[in-house]
Amino acid sequence: MERGKENRAFCAAYLRTMDPEQAAEAAGREDGFATLALKSIRRRLEKMRSAAAGELRREDALRRLAQLAFGRANDAARLALNPRDVDPGALDLSAVAELKVTDKGGVEVKLVDRVRALETLCGLLEERGGGGAEELYRALEDAAGQIGDEDGYGG
Repeated sequence: MERGKENRAFCAAYLRTMDPEQAAEAAGREDGFATLALKSIRRRLEKMRSAAAGELRREDALRRLAQLAFGRANDAARLALNPRDVDPGALDLSAVAELKVTDKGGVEVKLVDRVRALETLCGLLEERGGGGAEELYRALEDAAGQIGDEDGYGG
């Protein structure tokens, strides 16, 4: 692999995992910590972080808040009711704020505060001078589409 491609692969893997050794393995490098110490790698990581931060838009935040406020908790309930019969990796646990395994082997699930998510969502929309209704509807449609797609009912 060309050095530039290795560097990009290392940085992308590192930003995804925050683990230098996993990033090194993904990029075909020997030592992730030594690679992370390189000045050129640190500069590339900073550029990639800046670019990623610039890609997060207001609509993304609104869509995510709408998903938290109106999303379904079916998978979280499935995990709480049947912890031994489900694969947690295959579940959508985005509505879960806290997960705790009890002494008896059960699972306690605390969901995100939907009221707080709604309040935050409304606050962000009001910042735009009352013109946020259209953004809210767009965010709700997007969230509903994502939830529908996950359940197999989306269009």
